[in-house]
Amino acid sequence: MNEFRRGWPLLLGAFIGISVGVSSLYFYSFGIFLKPVGEAFGWSRSQSSLGPLVGTLGAAVASIPTGRLTDRFGPQRMALVSLLLLAVGLAGLGLATQGLASFLLLTALLSVATVGSTPLSYTRLIVGFFEAQRGLALGLTLAATGIGAILTPMLLGPFIAVHGWRAGYLLLSAIVLLSVPPVALLIRNYPAPRVESASAPPLAQIAASRPFILLSAIFLLASAAILGSVVQFPAMLSDYGLSPVQAGATAGAIGISMIVGRAICGLLLDRFAARLVTSAFFLLSALGLFALAYGGLPFALPGAIALGLSVGAEADLLAFLVARLFHRQAYGVAYGSIYAMFLLGAALGPALVGVSYELSGGYMIPFTINGGLLLLAALLALRLGAPGRSNSDISVPIANSMEGIPS
Repeated sequence: MNEFRRGWPLLLGAFIGISVGVSSLYFYSFGIFLKPVGEAFGWSRSQSSLGPLVGTLGAAVASIPTGRLTDRFGPQRMALVSLLLLAVGLAGLGLATQGLASFLLLTALLSVATVGSTPLSYTRLIVGFFEAQRGLALGLTLAATGIGAILTPMLLGPFIAVHGWRAGYLLLSAIVLLSVPPVALLIRNYPAPRVESASAPPLAQIAASRPFILLSAIFLLASAAILGSVVQFPAMLSDYGLSPVQAGATAGAIGISMIVGRAICGLLLDRFAARLVTSAFFLLSALGLFALAYGGLPFALPGAIALGLSVGAEADLLAFLVARLFHRQAYGVAYGSIYAMFLLGAALGPALVGVSYELSGGYMIPFTINGGLLLLAALLALRLGAPGRSNSDISVPIANSMEGIPS
């Protein structure tokens, strides 16, 4: 536990930063704003779902260069600048949205400019400091997204019902802005080594490896299924006739199980084969989606819990596998590239669920499809490595670390 005694300020700072970052506070507000913003401008459900689509596509495009910039200029600088830009972007959505075009433009700009506030920057610091208990450290830090998943549905929905959606965006902006000073103070004494551009491995070399291709496919499928369902979850509960407070309380179970899932996932990754842990979490969420598809409202709470566990595990698994597979000089660009595929799935998922909802008139078909995608991701995860491979950190040159994946 010596690492935790010396590194607790880093864990706390990263926890706060991630909890108010674009992948937590902003992402889990998508579903809350979906109906009120759409109703204000007369948009259909599929038009309203274009916001998450454009936002996550923009973040996906920016993830690779942001990863390279994080390696080059340091994760602290990228994280703090991105938080400031996120506060500005949220205020812009509340003050300057005048229709669908302006809403999508502002969403795209915010998403491109704030990728540094995702776990990309903070996990770069965590994997650089923690060695023996890296899985647990990642699990505790990344549990921060559960804060957004818990508090956003529970508090933002009722706030918007009283004060309106524009005030809701301004509230989020203020929360992000107030978080910047404590985050800066807590993470300042944990600098990560910067990578000179000449020593950074080329993206083409990383992207051509079998582990990269497998990880990209797994996280593309899983994020499309899980996050596509999570974004639509509050709207689904509202369609079932629940009030904003009731829907927020049920959806908040996703955040609670996300925190639990990340802690459990971190502990399991330090003890068991990563491919088995990955497959098990995605299989569990597939079962949860099938229960939601065919059981309806009575299965809303267990379905939310199952989804939350895998939402929690996803970021743990991605950061852990990249840190163990790739040389630290390549962490930013490798994580950023695979995270781009993760975001591509997160962009397509809500839009596809929205279209399927309008075509079928309900959530049975889209949730069934998403359950099937998770089953495929679970099967692919089993191909990540062979039993008995070492979990020790790979520190050999990048060309040699491509031969296999630790499990």
